[in-house]
This record gives sequence, C-alpha cells and structure tokens, in this order.
Amino acid sequence: MRFVHHFLDALSFFTCLVPARMVKGSTLAQCAPFIFPCGLVLGCAASLCAALVLRLLEGHSLPFPLPVLVAALVWLVVEILLSRGLHWDAVADMADALGSYREGAAFRAVLKDSRLGTFGALALTVIFAAQLLGLAGHLAQGQWLAIILAPAWGKNTAFWLLCLAEPYDRQSLGGKFAEAGTRKNMALSLVCALCSLLALACSGVSPAGLALLCLVQALLTGKFVFWSRHYGGYSGDFIGALMETGQCLCLVCTL
Repeated sequence: MRFVHHFLDALSFFTCLVPARMVKGSTLAQCAPFIFPCGLVLGCAASLCAALVLRLLEGHSLPFPLPVLVAALVWLVVEILLSRGLHWDAVADMADALGSYREGAAFRAVLKDSRLGTFGALALTVIFAAQLLGLAGHLAQGQWLAIILAPAWGKNTAFWLLCLAEPYDRQSLGGKFAEAGTRKNMALSLVCALCSLLALACSGVSPAGLALLCLVQALLTGKFVFWSRHYGGYSGDFIGALMETGQCLCLVCTL
C-alpha cells in the first residue's frame, strides 16, 4: 500500500491524471523510483489518443502523410496537457541561460527569469519539431512501442544527473530530488534503460538506432553533468531539460 501511495504522489507531481497532492506523506526522493512508471502512463495515454485519431481518419481519403502528422500532433498535445508542460519551460530556461554566455549569479538570474527569450523560443521550436517528426515516422511504420516508451526513457535520464552531479541549492525543488541520487536508484534506472533497449530491439528497432540512442544520450548527459559542475550545481531546470531532450532522442534515434 505504501508503494501505491508513493506512485500516486509521483503521478500527481508529473501529471494531472491524479488530483494535486503536493506529495502527501512522501518525499520527492521516495517518489523517484516511480518516475519511469509515470512516463509509461503518459506514453500509453498519449499513444491511445493518437491511435484513436488514426482510426477516425481511416475513413477519409487524406493524402499521406497527413494522417500520421495529425496523430503525431495529437500525441504531443496530449502529452503536454497531461504533464502540464512540466519540462518544456525547463528547455526554454536552459537555452536562454546557456545562450546568454553569462557566468555565476548572472547565469542563475537568466535561468530563473520566466520570460521567454530568443534562444528559448528556438530550442522549443527545434525540440517540438524533432519530436513531431519522430512520432510521425514511428506511426507511419506502425512502431508503437517507441512512442509509448519515450516519456519513460526521458524521465529515467534524470537519475544519471542526480547521481553524477550536485544540486545548486538543496532547499530548492531540484535540490530536494538530490536525495534520489543513490546507488540503488542508479542501478534501478540502468535496469529500466536496459529493459527499454531490449523491448525496442524486439519491436524492430535496428541495432544502429539503439547504439545511436545510447551514444547521443551518454554525450548529452555528460554535457549536462559538465554544465552542472561548471555553473555550481544543477537545479530543477537542468533536470527537466534533460528529461525532455531525452524523450526527444528516444523518438528520433530509434526511427
């Protein structure tokens, strides 16, 4: 029962599928092992909506690839709505802060600024377009497993940053997740990643695609670890941006 409680707390934090609970009776660290299942729930819900749209468009003589593009767009919109766009703002904030080429307190000031800048807008456009094309490609080939797993894969990458870097402020939201950076959670995240790769391989994703996903994800994670150390520690924006870009990589690299 305790595990169900933690799972519901995690689901309420990462999605709007459960009424806001503000982590009742659980710490963010206790919710952390349920991040991967939360991603699976998001992936299943968004994929179900995309499947329904494809079924509705079957009876219409629409030119290819319009049906899969519409279904891909629906998937993205549903995923954003269900997750309340939780990590998209982190992508924009990180891009603006990195694009400012500032250091120290000035970098943190840009990172915390809620206004959208040029680099943030460009980053959101690129990530959105890449995910849309990745989704359309998978839908056109009937590869559903990759789009179901993508949110879970992205969220799972957070543990690698939590274990390899230190938070900027342990009292912040990102800092409270630092307690989840344990060897046990690291091992759990690696098991989840390996199971995901095995499932993708069984679903028809090529070895080259899986190798590309692992390589680019490792390089990207390493870059986030470098940024965390260079700028004095990670924050919630670092974690969210890594999650969202990880989801994007899963959709694109596995085509």
